[in-house]
Amino acid sequence: MKKEKILTEFARVINSDRYQYTESDVFLMESMENKEAVFDMYFRKTEDGGFAVVSGIQEVINLIEILNKTSEEEKRMYFSKLIKEPLLVNYLSTLKFTGDIYAMRDGEIVYPNEPVLTIKAPLIQAKIIETPILNILNMQLAIATKASRITRAANPIPVTSFGSRRAHGFDSAVSGTKASIIGGCVSHSNLVTEYKYEVPSVGTMSHSYIQTFGVGKVAEKKAFNAFIKHRKDKELNSLILLIDTYNTIEIGIKNAIEAFKENNINDDYNGIYGIRIDSGDLAYLSKKCRKFLDEAGLKKAKIFLTNSLNESLIKSLKEQDAKVDLFGVGDAIAVSKSNPCFGGVYKIVEIDENPVIKLSEDVIKISNPGFKEVYRIYDSDQQAYADLITLVKNDEDKDALLCNEKLLLRDEKYEFKTSLLEEGTYTYKRLTRTYVKNGHINEEEYDQLFDVVKSREYYLNSLKNFSEERKRLENPHKYKVDLSKDLLKLKYDLIKKIKQEIGN
Repeated sequence: MKKEKILTEFARVINSDRYQYTESDVFLMESMENKEAVFDMYFRKTEDGGFAVVSGIQEVINLIEILNKTSEEEKRMYFSKLIKEPLLVNYLSTLKFTGDIYAMRDGEIVYPNEPVLTIKAPLIQAKIIETPILNILNMQLAIATKASRITRAANPIPVTSFGSRRAHGFDSAVSGTKASIIGGCVSHSNLVTEYKYEVPSVGTMSHSYIQTFGVGKVAEKKAFNAFIKHRKDKELNSLILLIDTYNTIEIGIKNAIEAFKENNINDDYNGIYGIRIDSGDLAYLSKKCRKFLDEAGLKKAKIFLTNSLNESLIKSLKEQDAKVDLFGVGDAIAVSKSNPCFGGVYKIVEIDENPVIKLSEDVIKISNPGFKEVYRIYDSDQQAYADLITLVKNDEDKDALLCNEKLLLRDEKYEFKTSLLEEGTYTYKRLTRTYVKNGHINEEEYDQLFDVVKSREYYLNSLKNFSEERKRLENPHKYKVDLSKDLLKLKYDLIKKIKQEIGN
């Protein structure tokens, strides 16, 4: 039988590294498959030393949907082609996810070493979805976080995500565009993202559109007139003319103004109209074009700037007082160009309710053991004050927090750095949500993840609760992320145990 020409949805679930199935065979042979394992997905650092923005939880939950609805016959077809161990094939062919998934929601602001997502499930179930989870979350966290940086740099000028053509494949273009919206972009250009998430796509015109009418001033004017004529009464009546195909100042802006006037497009027009500049000295050209437009009485005409923009270039354009109403950003967001490898990891932290830890010569790689959750603490002004990582069970600090009692926060690295929060002086929010319990999806929480605009609003509202110093793009003020007293003791008890075994 020929191999399938089109892979089914189930291929996403088994898009794994070989070692996960090699290890699963060992677990099966050792009768360990039903041991309850807890794995955390988290990251160790960000590009700027600040926060990241969560995106991708919906796609992770979708993996579980796919796994549980795929028939035994189809699972066997896939696994029998990939795995040579008959007992493992038999086991995997009947496998369904029966565990739990806890995660921060899309749009949540998250800091290094905080569990973004936690899987609590029988060992093999938790093990085989490691690579698909990291594949989804690393890409989307990178893009949402880069979009956050760029939109913060541009603020209050809006940003649209124009990077589909530079994305790394179809899935990346669609889910990456979604992540860019969650990270603060107001609009996008991807049709499938619109279809899937019902966020309208936008677009202007390309240089090739203008070139199809010929070469030079007359041809460009024909292109503009045709565009306005056939687009001005459309439902999405956005008339943005690309003016740098031949010469921005001597040809493009003059043609644009003439075309607008000849087609009765002025400040009374109900839709959006204006120009886009995609090359050259954007600060200089935008100022010149703004002057021409204003002198022509087209004061409501928008100026849209594109051309390999990133947060640094946007910051520079604003410092130069560029005349711009909207930034269009492509590959800087689409592939998180300056930081394309997000570096999220998936580490086991507990097995059969016994906490485990990974040590390393690199301190940054030492894991936090145990089944955990994260709380955000706010001061009396509702500003985010600190995050507290607690154990789910038997945690004194968590109990004090939930009762709003006196709480002592401790810096893990420096014992002398503590903060005492008096009773009644703070509020808190649990960032960790339950999305899947015993293999059953929490439909109410899951459905919310499909509303991308609400996820963006959630992110933007959360951002308001962080001080300006913590939101700056360069050397942001350090935000407190503390371990509870019991978690800290657990961590160092395990480290001490290992140190004693090696004689240190």
